[in-house]
Amino acid sequence: MGFTKIKKNLRFYFEKYKKIEAIEKKYKKKDPKLISKIDKVKIDFESSKNPIVSIIIPFYNEEDYTWNCLLHLHKNIKKTYPFEIIIIDDNSTEKCDFSLIEGIKIIRNNQNLGFLKNINKGIELSKGEYIYILNNDTEVEENFLDELFNVFENFSNVGAVGSLLKNADETLQEAGSLFMKNCNISQINFKKLYNPEINYVHKVDYCSGCSLLFKKYDDFGKINLFDEQFVPAYFEETDFCFQLKYNQKKDIYFTPFSKVLHFNGITYNSSKNKIEGAMERKGILFDKNLKKFKSKWQEQIDSIQSTKIENRIQELYNNKSIVFFVGQIPEPDKDSGSNRLKEIILAYIDLGYHITLIANKTFFDEPYIAIFQRMGVQVFYQHKKNKGLSHFINKQELTPNIAWFYNPAVFLEYYKIAKKHFHNAKLVYDMVDIHHLRFKRAFELDPSQKKMMKDYKKFKLMEIKATELADYIIPISESDKKYMTGFCKENKLITISNIHYPKIEITNTLAFNLRKDLLFIGSVHAPNIDSLYYLYHEIMPIVWKKLPNVKVNIIGNVNEKINDIINEKFIFHGYVPNIEDYFIYNKFMIAPLRYGAGVKGKVGQSFEYYLPVITTTIGGEGMNLINKENALIEDSASGFANAIIELYSNEELWQKLHHNSEKSLAPFSKEHLKNIILQINK
Repeated sequence: MGFTKIKKNLRFYFEKYKKIEAIEKKYKKKDPKLISKIDKVKIDFESSKNPIVSIIIPFYNEEDYTWNCLLHLHKNIKKTYPFEIIIIDDNSTEKCDFSLIEGIKIIRNNQNLGFLKNINKGIELSKGEYIYILNNDTEVEENFLDELFNVFENFSNVGAVGSLLKNADETLQEAGSLFMKNCNISQINFKKLYNPEINYVHKVDYCSGCSLLFKKYDDFGKINLFDEQFVPAYFEETDFCFQLKYNQKKDIYFTPFSKVLHFNGITYNSSKNKIEGAMERKGILFDKNLKKFKSKWQEQIDSIQSTKIENRIQELYNNKSIVFFVGQIPEPDKDSGSNRLKEIILAYIDLGYHITLIANKTFFDEPYIAIFQRMGVQVFYQHKKNKGLSHFINKQELTPNIAWFYNPAVFLEYYKIAKKHFHNAKLVYDMVDIHHLRFKRAFELDPSQKKMMKDYKKFKLMEIKATELADYIIPISESDKKYMTGFCKENKLITISNIHYPKIEITNTLAFNLRKDLLFIGSVHAPNIDSLYYLYHEIMPIVWKKLPNVKVNIIGNVNEKINDIINEKFIFHGYVPNIEDYFIYNKFMIAPLRYGAGVKGKVGQSFEYYLPVITTTIGGEGMNLINKENALIEDSASGFANAIIELYSNEELWQKLHHNSEKSLAPFSKEHLKNIILQINK
């Protein structure tokens, strides 16, 4: 190991120690929170007459806890989803006064029904399409409801979604629950709140009924109710989730992004709220309902073979899993390669795979991690001072069908780890583009760049070695595939290009005469920097002679590399989180690339918004472009400039390119992607 690498490793070790120490301090066990005197002030929930969701909160005595629950609910609920709130007084023996609270519906029982029957009563009286049941001894946190709905809206076939529950001391109370072989039940409650294995949306067997979202009716219009054979309590939410899972064929999900503090058992289990000796009968009642549960679901219980939590999660995904190795967490809004990888991951999720994303030198505070965790991806990040990736892989007992490596350097870094741990996995080398070809083209364009020739030789060796070791190689275009047949057998090559689909209706686009100026998109990737200088010094001076007022809007972090172009008609906007308006208001997109490799995402991205494109042969590589049919293609500076001048005033040509955009995306559809990736496991 070289001295430079030793220095890097030492620097990383000290950074890791410092960051994990900060995480441990942040999530350190605290003194248990207590509910003391509640400041009972007037509040108005502004409930809807036509709610999407009905929030049902049963309670028995403990007025302060219910008040506390409602105060936190009022503070953290948004109007994103119109709601109604139904609170059910289960024949409390104490006087409970909620007259200061407006916008809630109070139902008072004349006899004690218990949790289960109260929930059923609330469901039957509710108006919402969705039901959210919430214990009164809870404190919901910011975005608690939006995050539950996020699962219903972004995952298919969802039956119910539960929250992450915290104890009063801020430790983990529950992150969903799982069944093992022989009906051994494991509530996931022994992890740290910052552990990667609980911090992503994933399937479970059931979630606690103290914070659970589901639909009021099943797909056939039958009301979803709890089975009253489990009255008064125990196994009611377990059975309910099993009904959704096995009778309705729906999946049960847990999301860590909906957080609820739960004081646990205040209403029905506290010593002063003994109901007909329930505390003394707890053990008997538990065993009785367990017997009922087993009798009802014995066939499904017997089908479970897992003996560990990690195996059971894989089993819930039918033992289909894939591990993606990357150099860093992808940033889909910043570069097309990251967006492509995101779409590949989403395709595997749609095909029912459990996904793990590994970027070894990543920490808990990396901002893009949460994007993937919300998608349903388990993301590895450093979270233990003295243990790392190998420990995580062993602990999680990952047995993927596929190990996917994103670029040659990543393949060579993680290949041995994958071979050691993933004995049955197909090893997939995703080229992203052909790196050595890009460097070769750069050197041919400018032979003075000696480093390009050095990088060409270096990456060619790396890429050839990766192709030899991999089971499958993924070029990004058919032209790249044809090139790679010179280095490996064709049956190892499977083309997966960028993934594109319309992001806007063509009827919502802006007319030709209402648009102005040009759009350029690029990162600090060297070909983008070169093309911008080429555009500024050789192309735009010709354009400005004919169109003196035309501006170029430049999106992306290229301004980090270019600081010697100062021109009010050459506008560097830097990183823009949402660039949709630029696709709508600009006349067309330009990509005067002189070298590079692979498919250029910016071209496909323009087609997603029906925005015409002018590019070069290199810029259109792999996109099946035909000049003057779905793009204008020019390689000389004068030709490119004249194409800009013509398209800027030629509405007929602009309309032709505009209307052919969607047709250009057909080879890059999600459906095409799914059909392609299914070949990998044949």
